[in-house]
Amino acid sequence: MDFWEVIEKMDFNGLGHEEAGRWLVEDSGLSIEQLKEFTKTANRKVAYIMRLLNDVRATDDSFSDVCWQILANGQEAYKNATVESTQRMVDNIDYTESFAYAFHAVHDVILEHQAALKYLKQERHLEEVRRGFGGGFETKLIAAFDHADSNNKRKLALGFPELFKHLVD
Repeated sequence: MDFWEVIEKMDFNGLGHEEAGRWLVEDSGLSIEQLKEFTKTANRKVAYIMRLLNDVRATDDSFSDVCWQILANGQEAYKNATVESTQRMVDNIDYTESFAYAFHAVHDVILEHQAALKYLKQERHLEEVRRGFGGGFETKLIAAFDHADSNNKRKLALGFPELFKHLVD
């Protein structure tokens, strides 16, 4: 699916930013890396249109919203945007606040993915230590963690975050 197909299927104008963002992260089928690239491309396209339409008279917030709206309106709207047509959109309040909010869902998913990767890395390290790869202190500390109740596990996590931070709530 190319960039403009994804924009069209997000259907911001029909669904709003929350549902468009949810579709993007849950139903588009894009991987984490593709979501990152899609978000970068969207930001680049909006930055370009902002430079192109710099003479539009609007507040900073309205100008940002209208530029994101042009992107949400699709490839033809993006290609055909002019200062005059955009000024009419601003004057007639013919835009919705803000398609950019749909990308908050992508940011949230990226943060969750990064946290999961840290957790897996930490788990792998603990497993290596449990199998005897690691210093004696780490081995004994992990053995203590494995046998501790939840309160003491939290205390160990606070004292040794590099080992246990992601393993307790």
